[in-house]
Formats: sequence, structure tokens, C-alpha cells
Amino acid sequence: MTNFLAGARVVVPVTEGRGDLADTLRELGAQVVEVAFIEIAATVELAALEAAVSRWCDGNYDWMAVTSRNSLSALDAVASRTGRALSVPMPPSRLAVVGNATARIAMQIGLKVTLRPSRQQAAAGLVAEFPEGKGRVLVPVGNLAGDVLKRGLARKGWAVDTVEAYRTVDGPGLDASGIEAVGSGAVDAVILTSGSVARRFAAQCPQVARSVSVVVIGATTASAARAAGLDVTTVARTPDDEGVVAALRRAMEGDIS
Repeated sequence: MTNFLAGARVVVPVTEGRGDLADTLRELGAQVVEVAFIEIAATVELAALEAAVSRWCDGNYDWMAVTSRNSLSALDAVASRTGRALSVPMPPSRLAVVGNATARIAMQIGLKVTLRPSRQQAAAGLVAEFPEGKGRVLVPVGNLAGDVLKRGLARKGWAVDTVEAYRTVDGPGLDASGIEAVGSGAVDAVILTSGSVARRFAAQCPQVARSVSVVVIGATTASAARAAGLDVTTVARTPDDEGVVAALRRAMEGDIS
């Protein structure tokens, strides 16, 4: 891939241990401004999370359904601290995930992914393709997650246990010069990788220059961004780094289809 971003200044959200997208954009020639709009914190419901991990490792769930790699990382950390492994009950227990990033984390942990939506890479897409059944499903979520998975899987006959695996909190965000750059058009693009990132960016930047491309990772993030008052330039067709890079290319080349 050519360095189509040569010289472009791009604001990229980062969290601890997750700078792959920023590195990729640098390789494509971008001047990356890394910003911690949000931070991932430990759950305040640790006892409940530990109990859920124990039940999973004991084989008491038929499925686990996950929409964020943060959830899997949090579960794996709990299991490791107690000398257990999330992969022990597989099979017969099965795993459903959303997105390439979550699938990669699952593979690193040693979990086999049974189901990943073939169409919509979001909670609603997972529900649409999830089988009907009568067993138990573990759904680890962040503190800001909605109840799409819980309600959707319950409608398909499953007994659903949700547990808070991690918390999303505000990070420091942009500094004063960064906020001014967004407002004046001194940056070329801003990437938004989640609804919480979109809301934090919008709160910090009430003025976004019309020349700044706002690129979002998927439909859910696009909805959150628009609800926060942002004009979305383009939406990634897949919710992963590859999809974001392709969407950014379209935005920079004026193809916002």
C-alpha cells in the first residue's frame, strides 16, 4: 500500500497497549497525534467477575458472547490470577465474538471462535446470527454497554448472565493546542473508534473545522457521534484497523460513499 497519507495530520485515539492503528498510519506517512480520549479501568464488581470466570472454567456455560477485546482480556487476567485457563471448557462450551480484534485476542488466549457475524459486526449482528437454544450464555461487558445482547439472546431462548468485565472512563483527551487545531483545521482527520471516544471528542471539541474528516469505525459509533452533534464524513465498512484505514483513504480522496 502506498503512503497515501504522506504529510497528513491525523488524530488517533489510543488506550494502554493498543497503538496498532497509530503505528499503521505512521507507516502510511501520516503525522499521528495520539490521544487518550478514554481509558480502560478495572471493574468495581470484581467478585462478580471472578465468580463468572469460575463458572465458565467449570463448564457451566454453553456459550460466551463477547463484543470487545477488553472483556476477554479482563476475563483472562482473572483466570490467570487463579491458576485457571479460559480454554479449559472448550469444547463443548463455545465462543461468539464481534470483530477481528476480538477474534485475535481470543486466539492469543487459546480460545476457538465458533461464531463471528458474517454481516453486521456489532451486538445486533451477533444476535441475528446466534442460534436458538435453552442453555446458558455468559456475556461479559463494559460499564457503558447497552442490553442488545442480553435482550436479543434471551428472545432466542437462552438464559443470559451479564457481568461487568471492565470500565470505560474519561482519559485526558486533547490538550488546548489540539482542541484549537481541530477547530481551525490544522489537522486533516480525526478517527473515532467507539461511542465513548466520540462523545469525549465532541465534549472537548464543540468546534470542528469543516475541512476535518471525521472517520468512524462502524455504524454504532457513527450513531453516537451524530447524537453528540458531529458531522461524520465516512464510516468504516468493517470494524477493524483495516476498515478504518480504507475509510480514511476514502475520506482523504473525497470518496465518502
